[in-house]
Amino acid sequence: MHHAAINSDNVDFGRLSVRVDESLRELLQWFRQYPSMRLLAVVDENSCPIGIVREIDVRALLFNPFGHALMSNPGFGQDIRGLITECAMSDEAAPDSERIAAYLRHVGSPGLILTTNGQFTETLSNDRLVELMAAGRMARAERITLNGEQFTGAIVGLSEQLTRVASRMQGLSESLVEEACEMTDAAQNVAAGAAQSSAGLQDVNDRGRRLAQALEQLSHVASSAKRVRSRTHDVIEAVTPQMNALAASGMEIRAIIDVINNIGRRTNFLALNAQIEAVRQSENTNGFIAVANEIKQLAGQTRGSADEVSIKVDRIGKAVGDVLSGHKEIAQAMDSVSDISGRIDSAVEEHSATSLVVAGYVEQAADATRDISMRAQDIGKRANNVSDNARELEQFSNMLLQSAHEISTRSQAFVEDIKYA
Repeated sequence: MHHAAINSDNVDFGRLSVRVDESLRELLQWFRQYPSMRLLAVVDENSCPIGIVREIDVRALLFNPFGHALMSNPGFGQDIRGLITECAMSDEAAPDSERIAAYLRHVGSPGLILTTNGQFTETLSNDRLVELMAAGRMARAERITLNGEQFTGAIVGLSEQLTRVASRMQGLSESLVEEACEMTDAAQNVAAGAAQSSAGLQDVNDRGRRLAQALEQLSHVASSAKRVRSRTHDVIEAVTPQMNALAASGMEIRAIIDVINNIGRRTNFLALNAQIEAVRQSENTNGFIAVANEIKQLAGQTRGSADEVSIKVDRIGKAVGDVLSGHKEIAQAMDSVSDISGRIDSAVEEHSATSLVVAGYVEQAADATRDISMRAQDIGKRANNVSDNARELEQFSNMLLQSAHEISTRSQAFVEDIKYA
């Protein structure tokens, strides 16, 4: 038999136990010795609880008039296993809520056996459990009230925090929406600038092709002009000897004219002499004859000179014709050069116009590039703002998650506290 304070009037019956190998007579002696004891724990040789023996199950033997004689019989009641009743068990260190839960799970249990490291410690009767339950309920009621107040305060604080977080999240959402709209507008402006630059570059490309064609035509025209200049040079070189010959013929004509004039003077003089000799004819015919011969010779010279003049004139006419032909070719060449010059001027004007347009588009492209760069930087800044707001929103989301977890934890603790109230 194991117990605490057996000889005391205030025996703690819950601490008493009997080994399973003890006799019924010994069991009944303890119930007779402590009439107020209603339960007695039964343990094995290692003090591990097996069950309990109820006073109501041995009452018939206790009040039997032959009970003393029966208990005096050595062969009576050698085994108490048939009187053992199963009982709920719990660890002594467990809180009252777990003890009561263990008791309630074992339907019909006459009490609750407490153990320490698996060994028997104490037996709690139903009355004692009711007292514990009542005291526990009062304590739990107080604890529930306190926890309820704390829980309510925590919920109110968390609600206020959630309200602030929700308000801030709403502001961040509106800011994100506004930033997104502005980024959309900026992206559209960038796209428009890119499209404008693309159109300008396309026009520059078209004008560049036309400029290349004009330059190609200008190259052909320049080649044609070069050929015309070469041809004009050749014509001028060909005309130069003819002009020199024409000048020489003019000098020869001047000499012939001088000869003719001289012959005319001499002929006039001879004619005068002939008149004089004619007056004298009657006196001397030889002188008249000499004058006539001389006039004849002069006439022959005049005729020869006239033939020579005729030949020279033909030569001069031919030279003049050659010169005129050369001048015609020169005039045609000059017309060709004039036409080529006009075409060159047109090509140069086209080149100038295209250059101005290209310069304008290049300047527009530069402006568009600067604008696109500025807008891209603005988009980058707005993206950073959106990223910062997103990170702040993530922090608020984590705060909401923590608040929700705290609410869940407090709710579970609160429910656990009132579970067995």
